[in-house]
Amino acid sequence: LINPTVQEIADEGGWQGCERCPRSFASVFMADITLFQTVVAGDSWGYIAVPVIEKNPATAIIFIGALMTLVFGVLNLIVAVIVDVFAQSREKDVYTRA
Repeated sequence: LINPTVQEIADEGGWQGCERCPRSFASVFMADITLFQTVVAGDSWGYIAVPVIEKNPATAIIFIGALMTLVFGVLNLIVAVIVDVFAQSREKDVYTRA
């Protein structure tokens, strides 16, 4: 779904000076690296994703899904740490009162 769109953009002369961009979704491994690079590392999210979404709007589902999964995953970790700290605090408070 994404690689044919990437190839069309590359054939039209998109991504001048980017050697990796035309092969960014050529295989599952390359797609994983690209999603890791754009979502986790924050490198050039708009440089690869925005032209692909503009060319084929259906691909937005994949990019937004990956981004939302990461956002909710990090949010879940933060909430878990906060809840754990409060649980430990409560446990200490109950121990000192008893």
